[in-house]
Amino acid sequence: MPYPGSSTHREAEIFARSRMVGTIGWGGVAVLALLLVAPTLLTLTLRRIPQLDLLFESVTFHLVVMTAIASCALLVAVFTAVVAARSRRPEPVLLAMACVSIGLLMLGHGLTTPGIGDRPMNLWVGRLPVLAVALFALFLIASMTEEKGHLKRLVGRYPRGSLAAVTGGLALFTLVIVVSPTALLGDRPFPGESAVNRTVLVTSIIALLVAGGVHWRRWRLGGDRIQFALMLACWLSVDAMVSFEAGHLWRLSWWDYHVYLLAGFAAAAWAVAAKSRRTQGLDHALSGISVADTMAHIERGHPEALHALTAAVEAKDRYTHGHSKRVAEISTLMGMRIGLDPNTLRGLARGALLHDIGKIGVPDLVLNKPGRLDDEERDWIEAHPVVGWEIASQIPSLRDALSAVRHHHERWDGTGYPDRMKGEAIPISARIAAVADVWDALTSDRAYRKAWDPERALDHIVSSREALFDPLCVEALIDVMAEQGLGPGQVVADPAALMAAAAECHSSHRRARRDLERTGRRRG
Repeated sequence: MPYPGSSTHREAEIFARSRMVGTIGWGGVAVLALLLVAPTLLTLTLRRIPQLDLLFESVTFHLVVMTAIASCALLVAVFTAVVAARSRRPEPVLLAMACVSIGLLMLGHGLTTPGIGDRPMNLWVGRLPVLAVALFALFLIASMTEEKGHLKRLVGRYPRGSLAAVTGGLALFTLVIVVSPTALLGDRPFPGESAVNRTVLVTSIIALLVAGGVHWRRWRLGGDRIQFALMLACWLSVDAMVSFEAGHLWRLSWWDYHVYLLAGFAAAAWAVAAKSRRTQGLDHALSGISVADTMAHIERGHPEALHALTAAVEAKDRYTHGHSKRVAEISTLMGMRIGLDPNTLRGLARGALLHDIGKIGVPDLVLNKPGRLDDEERDWIEAHPVVGWEIASQIPSLRDALSAVRHHHERWDGTGYPDRMKGEAIPISARIAAVADVWDALTSDRAYRKAWDPERALDHIVSSREALFDPLCVEALIDVMAEQGLGPGQVVADPAALMAAAAECHSSHRRARRDLERTGRRRG
């Protein structure tokens, strides 16, 4: 949304950076390279150097491996099905469907292998792994769509029936194929099978890359090991499909795909079992599956020390009750608009939540004084970022929050405190938290005034860009507010109101007046 005085360059910059919201960050790129590039190179190397691509033909061992993969996948499916039956949320149901698809169809793949019993040569032994991974990708992607998605809405309305239908249908289909592998065109290819197979493979790989990226990002935000395990299952399934397609039957280049699938689903089964034991309940262990909100994932990963400090500052100041959480939520939305990577976003949310922790050391009479503060009282207020930084710096798990805690009262033109930092020298998390802090301060009741109307508050912040606030952060706030139907006015806010608001947001009257004079000269 444009605003008075915005520049094309700045608009292009925030748009380009906002496209990074769905990215996985450099850490994700490194993991993706490790999990995808390295295995692919291994497969291609084995195919290029036949002496290394050793032959190992054993239908019995193949069945054992398939049974192990199916068992791990079905174990996760059972866990998630139990949670789905209780919560009636579509996400665990769809995850259960995804794992059931892998479990039943890969078991069918093992049992249809020619040489197992009297199984004849058939095409289903090659089709089932592709179908299994395709359904796994389909149900995972469906679980990440918005609530209005048709499949998600159907599953949400009939969770138990949907899961029963998919499980029963796949079980019956697998049984038919295992009993008669040549049934349903198992003895001959259907028209265009090669092209269809290639299309399904490519589509499944793309879907799994996307789904793995989502789980990777969620893990980085909240540290949930189940999200990490699901990322492994997705990206190792991609490896499996590449190896399945490019590998040589019964040689190492082909056995690779079994290893990748087993590793991915064994990791998922272990993560679910371990977390449910640690949290003493499946519901809590798998509750993150139903969470799509970024802030919710960050909150799930908060260390206990953060909760304790937040409770302490809220008990200290009745105004702060709810303020810190609102600032953290607005900051997170702004950070997503700007395109912060998950690590920075997590640190921003924690820092915004703790930004006023230093007020523990400010006397109540100063915090709640209805009138103007004198110089000594102002010194108490302006010391709180450093005091908060000193408190938080004693806790290693809060290291990523320190910059927002210490610098959220620095100003774009260098007139802030405590370190008089200027411009982009101020950490980005602090620049974002500064805007969010002022927004919530202006739109909330204070001891010395009533809350401003949102439109008036937004006008104040827009008029203070390049003086008090980073213009990029102001644009991010405008975008966030636009989603709520709010926008800045077409006129500059009243100078007297701006000066009063700047003072109320912990800037001295002298500094606020200087900011206004500078803004007036620039506009003149």
